[in-house]
This record gives sequence, structure tokens and C-alpha cells, in this order.
Amino acid sequence: MLKRFVSILLASLVAIVAMRASEVSVAPSILVQNYTVDDYKASCQNWDIAVSFHGAIYVANNSGLLTFDGNTWRTYPLPDKSPIYHVTFVNDTIYSQGEASLGYWIHDSLGDLEYTPVQTLPPHVRFGQADTSRIIIPKEIADKPVAALAKAGALNFIGTTTSGIYIANDNGDIVQHLSTSYQLQDNIVRAFCVQDQSLVWVALDNGISQIDINPPVSMLGKRSLIGKLENAAKVGNHLYIQTNLGYFSCDLTYREKITPLPKEIGKTFIPPSEWREPELNELFTNMETLNEFANAEHVYPVQEDLYWLTVNNEAGLFHKENGAGTLKCRILFDNYNLNLVTNGRQIIPLNDSLDLVSAMQGTLLVNTRQLIEGSLGSFTTPRFTHVAYRDKQQTHVLPPDTQTISLPHDFQELSLYVGTTVFTPNHQISYKLEGVSTEWSAWQKDGKISFLTLPEGSYELKIRKYVVRGPFPEISMNIIVRPPWYNTIWAYLIYLVLLGLIVRGGSRYYLRQLRKKELAKTEAERQAEQQRLQRMRNEMLEAELQNKNNELTLQTTALVKRNEAIQTLLEELDKQKEELGDRYPNKLYKRLRSLMESTLNNQADWVQFESYFNSAHQNFVDRLRQRYADLTTGDLRMCCLLRMNLSTKEIASLMNVSVRAIELRRYRLRKRLALETDTNLVNFLMNF
Repeated sequence: MLKRFVSILLASLVAIVAMRASEVSVAPSILVQNYTVDDYKASCQNWDIAVSFHGAIYVANNSGLLTFDGNTWRTYPLPDKSPIYHVTFVNDTIYSQGEASLGYWIHDSLGDLEYTPVQTLPPHVRFGQADTSRIIIPKEIADKPVAALAKAGALNFIGTTTSGIYIANDNGDIVQHLSTSYQLQDNIVRAFCVQDQSLVWVALDNGISQIDINPPVSMLGKRSLIGKLENAAKVGNHLYIQTNLGYFSCDLTYREKITPLPKEIGKTFIPPSEWREPELNELFTNMETLNEFANAEHVYPVQEDLYWLTVNNEAGLFHKENGAGTLKCRILFDNYNLNLVTNGRQIIPLNDSLDLVSAMQGTLLVNTRQLIEGSLGSFTTPRFTHVAYRDKQQTHVLPPDTQTISLPHDFQELSLYVGTTVFTPNHQISYKLEGVSTEWSAWQKDGKISFLTLPEGSYELKIRKYVVRGPFPEISMNIIVRPPWYNTIWAYLIYLVLLGLIVRGGSRYYLRQLRKKELAKTEAERQAEQQRLQRMRNEMLEAELQNKNNELTLQTTALVKRNEAIQTLLEELDKQKEELGDRYPNKLYKRLRSLMESTLNNQADWVQFESYFNSAHQNFVDRLRQRYADLTTGDLRMCCLLRMNLSTKEIASLMNVSVRAIELRRYRLRKRLALETDTNLVNFLMNF
């Protein structure tokens, strides 16, 4: 008991000492968002910065004029590519000055800035900071090289070229120091631009920074310094936190820096406890009222009937009533370039308006009441700042206020740029293309939305902006992808005409082909009939020829037999004459022999034989005469008899000569026919 009393006493003394040490100055909470070369894609060196009434900032950069509408950075170089050192905004005109340039910029109908050089500025235009003559330089930094001064409410900003930014009050007391050691990305400050009493833009030698004064989300301590948040407790205006590196404390009234505490003292304010996370479906029975938080990953009770729900890098505060949830506010930590931790407790509620958040970058303090109040009356809709599409020939830029975009079917890329103005802390946008997707895209800070290809048809692009409470403000644009020429109504009319012509031509062609087929069929039938008749004639001719061959054979056989018989009779007559001698009258012998010889040598038989032979053997004799003109009548008869394949004896009988004479004639005939020795005479004549 005594030990606990001593610990509480020590803690109270520490708190009293800290309060007294800080009574001289109240430190504001600060959240710095840094923009690097990777963000704005220009030179790292910036010289001046100005903000316009329509929610864009303009930066004098070595690469030219930089613009930022809350989502998209764009660079406009000077004609000679020289640096710009000063910039200011008056009415709707941006004036800039470089080492050898002076001119103004105005927006054209397509939303781009056009530069016009001038010799002198109008009398009401001047570069430089607002009146800072009453700003007192703290004595602690009197030796620092001051480059820029600015006043935001009761705070004075002193920018140096060596040590970053010092924030002081009107008494000259330093209440905050921003440098590369604490939130700022560069120690060389070139210029300030006060957007309002709670936001200051800074042009740095290496980058651009946005300083949020007393924002609803502020950084209590970087993770590299105090570690990862594990537990916390609020006692009065004093905050005590426990991390994996130990215990720390700070005064929420004076916003002093977090100071470490001994473990023994820290345990007295943050006793060990086991955290148990409630189940989402046990708290809310009507999950539809939670919308996107129906899939919440974690639930953190705040007080009775209030709960933080987290999903991905977003947190929503819901009031539970009858199992349904009513959204009070939401935080998307992407807006602050912060990321919730993925393991361990993410949110530790302190009371009904203050919460600690464990982020990858450090421990955050969230003022829910300030977050909700700051969102009241700040409803702004996003707007299109640049619209262009690219086809095979060139890039076409359209006016930003275009309501409907008509694209050719073969466009290569459609690019739309959306701005949300720098006057709102929420710059995240999401979109969906109805006709392609029913789901909203993930939240993105980049204002560029592009589509490479889309099928022909009509689409509606819807874009919404993130807000802390209430429905997301939306804008939309109609996108029409025209069909190719061959898929238009005129093309279809041409197709119908061509189809009619094709049908007509096809029917005519079909009729012609049908007629040709009928004629071909008739011709085929006629030719078939002719072939049938020809076959019949050939068969008749073959039959006739066969008959003639048969007759020729019969006749030849008859002649052979007759001649053989006559020759036998002649031989018998000669024998009788020889035996009887004079007893056989010579007159009768000669007369009878003459009759027999005349019968053997009857030329009429040969004429009839040749006629039959030529009919049966296709004018064989005529062809022989044409080819071999020196053949005699005997040779021709010899060829005819050999073609009939008669034996030598039969030929000798028909020709009434001896067998020897026939062989001699065959020998002579081979010579007249000029046959080779190995050529068979009979085969030659039969194939001739």
C-alpha cells in the first residue's frame, strides 16, 4: 500500500514539474504530409508557393509551374525551360517570375494553363509574403539563417535554410520545431503559403510539405522513437501510454512532447490487463446497416453503445441501437499517408472524443468530436480537371465540363483527371464503370482514372469522394464507345442491299447451274444413248466381222481342201498317164489336166478371197500397199495367208506351188518388209 502511494506521489510530482515547465508555451498538435519528387514528378527544388480560391496550389519550381488540385500534380514548363522563382494568384490569373521571365498563366477551354509573357506586372500584383513585420524571432534562433516567415492565427512560422521550421507564439516562445528529425522531409525552407489558420504549405529545397495545425488526427510519437502502442490510460489531462519499448506520458493540455516514465510509475497508471475483442455478429444483428464495415476485421468498444470498426486501413465509429448500427464518422488513414498496424490493437478509446491509434508510422491521437465538427459544412464534390483520349493518330483533349464522351471503337486509352481541392482534408476517390463493374474501386489519392479498351456500347462512370460522415458525394460522366463503321445502322442497310443482291445473284446463278445440270444430264443421257448405240454397232460390227472371219476361214478351208483334192487328182491323172501311156489319149489327158489347172489358178477365187479378207481384217491389204509400195500381188497374197496363220503346206496348196517355193517367197518377203532377223514374220503381219 505504501509502495503504491509513493508511486502515485512520484507520478504527480512528474506531472506538476512538466506542467510548470510548459506553462510558458502551449504546443499545438502538428501533422505534416510530405510530397516528394516521386509524387509531383518535377525538380526537387521549389522556391515559392501560392493557393487559389478554387482549391489549387501553385508552386514555383525549377522545372516550371507546378499545380496541385488535391489529387493530381501537373507541370507547366516555361517556353525556355527556365526555373520559376516567384508565383502568386490574383483573381483567376497566376503570375510567375523567373530569372529572365515574367508573365501570367490562365486556363484555356480545355483546362490547361497557357503562359503569356509580359514586360511589367499590373499595379495590384506583387510577389512576396504577407506582412510579417510583427513576427518576433525567438532569441534561441537569432543566429539561424531565416528564409521565410508566415503567420497562421496565433502561431508564427519561421523557416530557416539549415534547421527546418520553428513555430513560435506572439511572445517569441518556440512551441514546436519541425525538421528532418521530426516530421519534416528537408531542413531548407524557401517559402510559406498560409491556406487558412489551420493549414500551411511549405516550399522546400527538396520537396513540398503541408502542415496541419491541431488536426483531428495528429502524431503523438514516431514509432522509431517510442515503439508500438500496446495500452494507454488518460488521467485528467495527462496521457500515459505503454509500448513495446516501455512507458511514456504527455500533457494533452500543453501538448508537450512524450517523455519516458519509469516502469514502476507506468504500471501504477496502466495496470496489466488482458484485452478481449467482442464479436461483431454478437453486437450487431442487422449487418446491412454497417455497409462496407459489415466485413470489419476488428471491433473496439468506446463507451456504451459506441464502437469503432476497422477494415483494411479505414475505421468507422458506429452507434448501436436495437442491433442496428448508425455511422457517426469514418476515417480513411490513407488521407494522412498513415497505415494501421496489422497485428495487435489498432484503436484504444480514451473517452467519448479522444482515441489513440496504433499506426505503422507511430502513435496517433484522434479527436472524434473535432473530426465530426470539422466535416460540417465542408461538403464539396469532386470535379473533372482534364479529359483526354488517345487513338492511333493523336491525343484528343476535351473540355473538363464535358458531359458525354464519344470514343471511336479503336481508341487506345481514355484518361480522366479528378480534383477534390486542397481545402478538404479528404482527397481519396473511388469509381465504378456501370456496364463493366458493379463494385466500387479501392480508394485512391491519385486523381487519374484511365481505361485502355472498352467494348462498344454506353457506360456511366461514377466517381465518389471520401467524406467523414454522410453519403459520399458523387459525380458522373457518360461514355459512349462508337461501333466500327461496319457495325453501324448504315453499314447494316448496306449489308441488306448487298444481301439482296447476293440472294438475287445467287438465285440466278443457281438457276443457271440448275439449267446447266439439266442440259448436262440431257447431254449425258444423249451421249450414253450414243455410246449404247455405238456399242450395239460395234457389237454388230464385231459379230459381222466374226461372221466374215468365219466365212473367210470356211472359204479358205474349202479352197485349201478343193485345191488339195484337185492336186491329188492331177497327181492321179499323171500316174494313170504314166501307167497307160498311149493307151490314155493325150487329147483327153491334156484337156482334163488343163481344166484342173485352170480351176487351181482361178483368179475369181482370189478376188473373192481378198474381198472377204479386207472386210475381216480392216483393209489390211490397202495399208500394206500404202506402206510397202514395192510389194507384188503375190507378195500381198502371201501376206494375207500368213496373217491367217496358215501353214506353209496350206499356203502352197492355195497358191498351187511347192513348199520350197513358199519358203523362198517368205524369205524374199522378209527382205521387202525390211524385217530384222529376230522378228517373226507371222507375228509382224498379225499385229500390222
